[in-house]
Amino acid sequence: MVEETERTRAYTIGTAGHVDHGKSAIVRALTGEDPDRLPEEKERGMTIDLGFVHADFGDGVVATFIDVPGHERFIKTAVAGVAGIDLALFVVAADEGVMPQTREHLAILRHLGVENGVVAITKKDLVDDDWLELVREDLAKFFTGTFLDGSPLVAVSSVTGEGVEGVRSALRDALSKVPPRPAGGAFRMAIDRVFSMRGFGTVVAGTVASGKVHVKDELEIQPLGRKVRVRGVQSRLQNVDVVTVGMRAALNVAGVDQEEIQRGYELAEPGLLAPTGRLDLKLNLDAGPIRHRSRVRFNKGTAEAMGRLLFLDADVGEAGESHFAQLVLEEPMAAIRYEPFVIRDPSTLRLLGGGKILDPFPTPHRRQQWVLDDLAKLEAAEGNPSALLRTLFTRARGPKRAYRPAELACVLTTVPRAEVGELLDELVDEGVAARLCPEYVPAKDLEAINEAAVAAVRSALARDPIREAVPREEVRARLSYELSPEGCAALLEKLAAEGRLEAFGGGYRLPGAVPTLSPDHKEALAALEELVNSGPPMRSKEEVEQYLAGYVQGATMLKFALTRGMLVMLPEKIIATPDFVETKREELVRYLRGHGTVRAAEYKEMHELSRKQATALLDYFYERGITVREGGTHRLSARYLKEAQA
Repeated sequence: MVEETERTRAYTIGTAGHVDHGKSAIVRALTGEDPDRLPEEKERGMTIDLGFVHADFGDGVVATFIDVPGHERFIKTAVAGVAGIDLALFVVAADEGVMPQTREHLAILRHLGVENGVVAITKKDLVDDDWLELVREDLAKFFTGTFLDGSPLVAVSSVTGEGVEGVRSALRDALSKVPPRPAGGAFRMAIDRVFSMRGFGTVVAGTVASGKVHVKDELEIQPLGRKVRVRGVQSRLQNVDVVTVGMRAALNVAGVDQEEIQRGYELAEPGLLAPTGRLDLKLNLDAGPIRHRSRVRFNKGTAEAMGRLLFLDADVGEAGESHFAQLVLEEPMAAIRYEPFVIRDPSTLRLLGGGKILDPFPTPHRRQQWVLDDLAKLEAAEGNPSALLRTLFTRARGPKRAYRPAELACVLTTVPRAEVGELLDELVDEGVAARLCPEYVPAKDLEAINEAAVAAVRSALARDPIREAVPREEVRARLSYELSPEGCAALLEKLAAEGRLEAFGGGYRLPGAVPTLSPDHKEALAALEELVNSGPPMRSKEEVEQYLAGYVQGATMLKFALTRGMLVMLPEKIIATPDFVETKREELVRYLRGHGTVRAAEYKEMHELSRKQATALLDYFYERGITVREGGTHRLSARYLKEAQA
């Protein structure tokens, strides 16, 4: 196994430029490897799918070249290749200059947040020096005001080799200025290749966007929602123990078949990502007019989906404008906050614009000022984890749900989870967030949640006057605010400590509340008491129900009696009085302490019971841990025998 060292700095370089301007040729000249791997690509002389080759720039600097297609029909693939790159190698042919895909690729790079690049003026062997100088001047003007403004413009011929070392030197210098990616956060990788290897199984490949992964780690594929285990890891065609942020990686995963995965799926630490069908966006338009509710192609990372674009601040968007919008996807995808994207026309594939995701799990919005204000705050909080959390907890109308630290760590994908806890503690101290272990809610919502919980208990008891308490899960189900079972338990315990609720009988009630029996309730209860106090102490549930059928509240009072312990429900649907059951327990304990074991048939004869009644009693004592079964016999459990002796 090849171990990764701290001295190695891994980068990803993506090519960009018009079709047939020599992107693959310059990569081949720089690395000695052909990025066109498909037979059709070699036959047509045109890149169709992504190509990957590796290069070592020395001094611990290594890079993977991702060669993307330039033809407009393959823009989807080009976007997948651009996603996650550190540096763009922008290619313009000297004999043609700026062409349509030159402009489109530059716009895509801008929308996807690429900030570093080198320009290669290819095919210099096809033009004279005067023409080449005109091309330089034209490109300098073309790139003015873009991230390539002032970048090296290196003329090169991939045929003669002239200028190749100049491109290599410019790339090395540019890479030295690329800031390192944050090393913290959970593992995440967008999948751009998936294939199967005989003897190994499914392999997925991509560029590590955050965190790191080791062999034997458990990961999750979204939006498939499948857990997988990492069986092997490769980077730069070598087996390694771990891959980290910025590295190209191929992971051999167990637990999923190749046919179940596709480019655009994401591999991440379990719980980091979740499928979503709706996104809030900040959108910058390159083309127009685009009308409200237009259907668009949405590309982010390596994924593509169709969706309906809903402007939140206009009816029509024009070229050069910026808008807040919501996108309703036609199929789910995994997404994170502040992830860049582009949108294209669904039929012509023309680039319409791009921007960043502000909220991957929004609620449906109307055009209201509070929506725009909240989105503006989310936009301003980019790059500031503390400000982002504060914004999430102070939104005018955020989702009605509590957040666990692990979920918020998913929001802050590059922040270590321990630091997320510290940020939350700061918000609690400031009175912005409130803690309901193990989760957090906006402090401004806490009193409303408290009142809703009390109201849920009051409402449930009002609907059934003889109920003594409402179980915790029923209270949670009645809340419009989404809490986990643990969070709801913390809330109810807090309300009980404050005297606003009272814990009783495994549930909660209003302080001092007692059941209120109507005349019908009292009549049915009296009849039930008369029944159980006369005749046999054990009866079938069916017999009791038939007896109470003539009373309006008969069924209700039977349930009431069982809940309050006035009666005991045994297995086999047999009802008995608690005194009778306790007597039989004492008799059985005494007998087993003296005789060791008893059989069901023997027990039946001893107490003159039916087979069904004997079985019901013995099963009841077994379920409560008083006895254990050994074949067809029953004996005292070790725990109960010890307690009885004590």
